[in-house]
Amino acid sequence: MLETDKSDSLRMNLNDNLFLYQLDDSLAWLFNIDNGEHYKLNDSSHFILSLFDGKKTVGEIQKIYLKKYVNGGVAEPILLKDFNELLDRLMRNNVLNILKNNDE
Repeated sequence: MLETDKSDSLRMNLNDNLFLYQLDDSLAWLFNIDNGEHYKLNDSSHFILSLFDGKKTVGEIQKIYLKKYVNGGVAEPILLKDFNELLDRLMRNNVLNILKNNDE
């Protein structure tokens, strides 16, 4: 698991074999073009994944996520826990690449 304070300055993007697709406000998927697997995403997961563009740091993405959902009435400690659990799961499942030396 990534330590949050250490990962704040990391830049990440989706693995090259994955892409996000959103049909409308309620339907979003993550597709693996290598094996055809696809995963239906909830709104917050799609929102977070869409921010991993290789330009924003994990810390910046976390702040954007918190701003959006705290204003929606969810408590910040719950959001932080959810964000960190999702980030850990994405890293374990090789959904995200850690960019070296701020590449790309």
